[in-house]
Amino acid sequence: MTIEFRHWPGSVERCYPPDCLSDTHDHHQLLVGLDGRVDVEVEGRGAAVVPGGVCVIPAAATHHYLGLGIGNRCRVLDLPVGEDAVDALFERIRFLCLSPEEARGLDDDALLARLGGAPPWCGPRLNMARLTRLVRDDPAASWSLARLAEAARLSERQLRRSIRDATSQPPWQWLQGQRLARAERLLTTGDATITEVALACGFADGAQFSRHFRRWRGMTPSDLRRRP
Repeated sequence: MTIEFRHWPGSVERCYPPDCLSDTHDHHQLLVGLDGRVDVEVEGRGAAVVPGGVCVIPAAATHHYLGLGIGNRCRVLDLPVGEDAVDALFERIRFLCLSPEEARGLDDDALLARLGGAPPWCGPRLNMARLTRLVRDDPAASWSLARLAEAARLSERQLRRSIRDATSQPPWQWLQGQRLARAERLLTTGDATITEVALACGFADGAQFSRHFRRWRGMTPSDLRRRP
């Protein structure tokens, strides 16, 4: 059966940052991978959006996304709620697979029509957006390799390999980067002391945190707060 779609304003291309961000909106959204990898978690379900990968995000669904590598590119199509044909496509969260050529070459109407016959897509077993969100939500927790592996539903060996494949870092270095990124956000958006930020983000004390932060950002936490 052929489904006809109204002509919408059109899709746009976006590159996502290497920071786990969250969003919820009152329109449907289609995320289609063009280059690189963007990990997406929607209401607890996640997959990697790679070239040809499609993420169907229904309106009002909270989602988290994380760009892996500076070369990631996604085609993003926002669609309003209220059209029966469109609402039917977005009745549930789905991850689908097209060929990279289809992802790049189909116009918006043809892309939407193609989704009905697209096969499911799961992607890599480790979803970095989900794991990053868990760590950022509780950076002071004792995130041992075993605990990270349990959260990721992988063995320790699989987790070590998967994190290195996705980020080019060993797990301990990736974990420290997440804690420092969370600390940077607290430093710039709140009025907690540097020691309070350090303890909240899993560091032993303010001195240890300052040393790691300076190596990471090239400045001390105090320097960061003095910047205009």
